[in-house]
Amino acid sequence: MGKYDAIFQPIKIGSCEIKNRVILCAMGGTSPFGHGVDTYNPGVHDYYIERAKGNVGLFVPGVTLVKADGKYLYNAVDTFMGPVKDLVDEIHSYGSKFFLQLGAGWGRSQGKREGMVLEDVPATSEGMPNVWIPSVKHRGMTVEEIEDMIDAFGKSALMCKKAGIDGVEIHAIHEGYLLDQFTIASMNWRTDEYGGSIENRFRFITSIIREIKKQCGEDYPVMIRYSVASKMRGFNQGALPGENYVEYGRSLEESPTAARILEAAGADALDADNGSYDSWYWAHPPVYMPLACNLPEVSYIKNFVNIPVFCAGRMENPDTAAEAIAGGKIDGIGVSRQFLADPEWLNKVRDGKVDDIRPCIACHNGCFPVSPYRKPTPPDTPIKDTRPNMAHCALNPACMEEKKYALKPASKAKKVAVVGGGIGGMEAARLLKMRGHDVTLFEKTGELGGVFIAAAAPDFKEKDKMLIDWYKKQLRDLGIDVRLNKEASPEDLKGYDEIIVATGAKARELPVEGLAEAMKSGKAVEAVEYLLGAKKVGKKTVIIGGGLTGIEIAYDLALKGIKPVVVEMMENILLVEGLCAANVNMLREIVRFYDIKVFTFNTLSKVEQSGDGLKVSIKDEYGKVTVIDADSMIMSVGYVPGAPLKDKLVAAGVPSDKIHVIGDAHQVGNLLTVIKESYDTAYAI
Repeated sequence: MGKYDAIFQPIKIGSCEIKNRVILCAMGGTSPFGHGVDTYNPGVHDYYIERAKGNVGLFVPGVTLVKADGKYLYNAVDTFMGPVKDLVDEIHSYGSKFFLQLGAGWGRSQGKREGMVLEDVPATSEGMPNVWIPSVKHRGMTVEEIEDMIDAFGKSALMCKKAGIDGVEIHAIHEGYLLDQFTIASMNWRTDEYGGSIENRFRFITSIIREIKKQCGEDYPVMIRYSVASKMRGFNQGALPGENYVEYGRSLEESPTAARILEAAGADALDADNGSYDSWYWAHPPVYMPLACNLPEVSYIKNFVNIPVFCAGRMENPDTAAEAIAGGKIDGIGVSRQFLADPEWLNKVRDGKVDDIRPCIACHNGCFPVSPYRKPTPPDTPIKDTRPNMAHCALNPACMEEKKYALKPASKAKKVAVVGGGIGGMEAARLLKMRGHDVTLFEKTGELGGVFIAAAAPDFKEKDKMLIDWYKKQLRDLGIDVRLNKEASPEDLKGYDEIIVATGAKARELPVEGLAEAMKSGKAVEAVEYLLGAKKVGKKTVIIGGGLTGIEIAYDLALKGIKPVVVEMMENILLVEGLCAANVNMLREIVRFYDIKVFTFNTLSKVEQSGDGLKVSIKDEYGKVTVIDADSMIMSVGYVPGAPLKDKLVAAGVPSDKIHVIGDAHQVGNLLTVIKESYDTAYAI
């Protein structure tokens, strides 16, 4: 038996046989239905077919509401029987199956949108606080609305069956959505037949399951998206892995009873993980969560049911997955983001080409751009609708843009120089070579990776390290001429048809009294210097800057037994537009858990040498000065673009239209912006 054979064994969910043990789980933006439940979303077609070619066993798209804006999904007959049926038939031609995920809505998790009165959005109970704006209190759902929703689920599932859809998944006891809120005692204050005992709290979902079976027949598969434990310390308060806490949501102790209730009602499988909107990082685990973070709880719940149990949440390591399945801990795995980064992930696992898998780094920059922060606006401003941009990938711009970024040979092979061996430079070189160009990559240091080497340095960034290794292997396998320890000059670049400048950015400098002297003494260091281990810091370290890098450094220091102090000029840490709420929430919980001191609305005003240490003076918005005694200081105040090589090349007579400045050298961004620019540039040459 092969190492990964357990992953590729067939399994039945009810009457439906799946060819392997892998579900591509639901993600926002992937429903075949548009924003209105009566429209088709054509953008998902190529996304699904590319991954059907990649051997996915079962597709579950992002949630489709059975009722939205007064419209019922079951009335969308033309969409069901037209483009959706055509899509499902095409997916079937690759041997894959397709379940439509049906949902009742968000309840207290609803974000404010244009024209919406949040107070009118029904939640479980009267007065339920909203997740995003806790001052908003929802109205309770009426019994008539519940009964109407149950009926809509049954009729929608019947339309699925008529359209050739293999089964349905109910976004039910999961993530703190409306149906989950009904099941959790701390969120269900009802005194009618839908509140009180666990049987009553589960009555809404069990009635839905039974109604689907009534409408579609007992053999029509119904899978339940299921959070084993809510991982909540309270409203809008999540628990961290390993933390000792009292469960405010569904506890691990209550979960076996809950799972048995679902099975008894007719559920055919559990698609399981942990978490709620209050602890979003369990359901959408960022890089700070351990790999296979939900496996202990999911494997525990399998002991109490006789239906298949699938585990989702950073389960893309094939060794872990195969071992868990073969050992009977779980029946299969749910994987989403890894298929965005590399549609061929499963085929590469099957073929033993694991080193060629482009790893998902759990950054959420492209797939889950649901950010709690926007540039300062009134607090009741509607949130930006991010759904059209979801399910994309920072590492793979072709995801959801398969036709636009289909790799095509260059019309004319050229001699191209790429200057800078960071992620942007390596990506550009890789694509250029694959298109048929003659590529030389210049890197002034002795190692490829650029500033991303520093970004990948913390222990919790194992996938970032894997990404650098992946790029190195791809460049080697493609036979690209890589010249390390070579800072390219205009003289070196003579004779090239095109030149790509990917030399990155430089750290922003602050005109603060005493800072230059502290930097020279080594007591103050740049963030990159610390991350690369080039300069050490002491037990009492002040971090200037509470953005993403600053807080990740604070976490890294805390793991090493150092309790840092963070100074941030804005009203809160991690006010980074576009940074996913799951990442933000987890990092803020980390700051809370490790008791990291944070000064907000403060700026660095003065640095003085003091014996073997520093006196760091910071000033708040009212002019009050606080002096912090420190052994050392880390500067994490951002970067500024700069491409002096371009000016030198132009001065040397190189036509400016042959020089392409990309990545942080052009405009400081993140991996999503850097890699997309690499694609656009490489495809244009």
